[in-house]
Amino acid sequence: MSQQVIHFHCQIDQRTTERFRDRCLQAIDEGAGQLLLYLSTTGGSTNFGFSIYSFIKSLPVPVCAVNAGNIESMGIIMYLAAGVRIAAPHSRFLIHPMTWHFSQSAVDHSRLREYLSSLNNDLERYVRIFELETLQAERKLDIFQCLSAEEKVIPAYDSLACGIAHRLEQVVFDKDARHLTISGED
Repeated sequence: MSQQVIHFHCQIDQRTTERFRDRCLQAIDEGAGQLLLYLSTTGGSTNFGFSIYSFIKSLPVPVCAVNAGNIESMGIIMYLAAGVRIAAPHSRFLIHPMTWHFSQSAVDHSRLREYLSSLNNDLERYVRIFELETLQAERKLDIFQCLSAEEKVIPAYDSLACGIAHRLEQVVFDKDARHLTISGED
């Protein structure tokens, strides 16, 4: 079976999450023994980011993720789900304080408390996943500080010490690789 490469160069939202899931399952149904995720994303929805993390962890084949340029925000959670994590030499990671987008123009006290509880829970989940997946790091990031107060840009070369990436490498696709893409457009 040829190398199966899934390109994800877009925001994490419901549409791109569904497409990502479908492309991964399609590759596995067609006999892929492993998946190579080629990622560059500014992140997006916490709900869908955590769903993608769990989905990748549930796949019955080894998964390798490559930071092809920039991986930011919830994209880091997606990236951390892979068993092997590669950073292109000139890539970077960005962790920043979490935000919440309101879809309603008017809310009551109860709804505001619910939003605050949800935002706090998202922060806790992000911290737990990050700490779990970077357990072997030689230098621990204060991930809570990055998510709640001060952003952190992590160049590829520094991502190794932080435990985010396992190695730096300019990935070259196999000549007969099969490429499946996900974009933010229909």
